[in-house]
Order: sequence, then C-alpha cells, then structure tokens
Amino acid sequence: MDVVFVGAGPANLSGALHLASLIKTHNAEVQSGKRAGAPLGEIEIGVIEKGAAVGAHILSGAVMDPRALRELIPDFVEQGAPLESPVKEDYFLYLTKKHALRSPITPPPLRNHGYYIVSLNRLTAWLGEKCEAAGVNIFPEFPGADILYDEGDRQRREAQTKLRTGSRSSRQGDGAGRRPARLVNQTAH
Repeated sequence: MDVVFVGAGPANLSGALHLASLIKTHNAEVQSGKRAGAPLGEIEIGVIEKGAAVGAHILSGAVMDPRALRELIPDFVEQGAPLESPVKEDYFLYLTKKHALRSPITPPPLRNHGYYIVSLNRLTAWLGEKCEAAGVNIFPEFPGADILYDEGDRQRREAQTKLRTGSRSSRQGDGAGRRPARLVNQTAH
C-alpha cells in the first residue's frame, strides 16, 4: 500500500475517494498533454477498519450539510446516496416539565433547510462501495496496532503486518468467545 487510511469513517472514506479521483485526473491530464510531468501510475490506496464491515461502528443518525458530499460526488442524489429525507422545517423549542414553548426565531446555527437527515451507518457503507468502485482497497476486521519508526522518525521499511486471531477462535467452531483480530507489527531480520 502506498497510502493507508486508518478507520473507515466518512472522513477517511471521503479522503480515499478524493485521492483516487485526484490521481486518476492527474494521470489522464499528463497522458493527454494537458499537464506537464510524469504520470503517477498505480497508487495503492487502502483503508483498514476494525469493524466487521464498513459502517459497523457508526450507529447514529445525523442532519447532514450536503456541501462536502456535493463537492466529492456532485450527483450524489442521482447515484443513490442513502438520504432519509430533506429537512422540511426546523424550529427552536424551550422545554419545561409540562410544556414546549416555540421560539419566535430559530437561531442561525440551528437552521437546517437544504440539509438531509441521514443514517451515518448507511451513508458510510455507501461511501465504502464508491471507494471500492474507484479502486480503493478496504480491509474490514483489520485494526491497526502500531506504526514502527526508525531513528530518523520515518516508518520502517522492514515493518510487516500479520492478521492474528485469538487462539480460542480456532477451537470453537461457532465463533463464541472469539477474541477480535488484531494487527501485529513485526520486523524482518
């Protein structure tokens, strides 16, 4: 891997997708003569995720400002982004034990017109699919443990990673009591 994102949340998936797009655009522009320089070639982009699937640890809903997603994927609605509903109205309530008093104004930071209500779990899974379609490698059930550095504060080239599962998982066929997989860094001698 040339570039590794740790964690398959919306920010890292968006970053991986944007990087893949920038590399593709750069290579195409160099090939067509629109840009000087050399093509970057195949850059391996990876995302490691400790969850069993992309979005497995993202459980909340949200009100999403679509500006960033529109910059990343201009036709995200047409491509089937999992949007629950556009925000149709918003208001500010003052709650007491027995009543809800509606404010005559909604403070500007709480105005959400033009935004969407989303399930972050579903949105993240969708972004993961878009990343894979763009050639980004996603590795679920692959938590990162350490990065090894040399004396010059650079990542050691001889660092290797292995996926190791707990010994109990090999003895129990149904997976009960299975310890989670973990990434183990070892150095080559």
